[in-house]
Amino acid sequence: MYEVKFTDNALDGVNKLMKSEPAAYKKLLKLSQELEEHPTTGTGKPEVLTPSERNPTFPHVKFI
Repeated sequence: MYEVKFTDNALDGVNKLMKSEPAAYKKLLKLSQELEEHPTTGTGKPEVLTPSERNPTFPHVKFI
């Protein structure tokens, strides 16, 4: 099982989302749980990034 970790900045955004858009917040929680359980399948089209596509500052961002 994997663990989704949020930066402090991201947590600030999550808290704002929770207060201003509860439906979007619930979607975020669902996606986070799904990523922890099975990160290579599920909602969207998850894919493993090649080393040239990885960004050390923003590892979740894929540059095309």
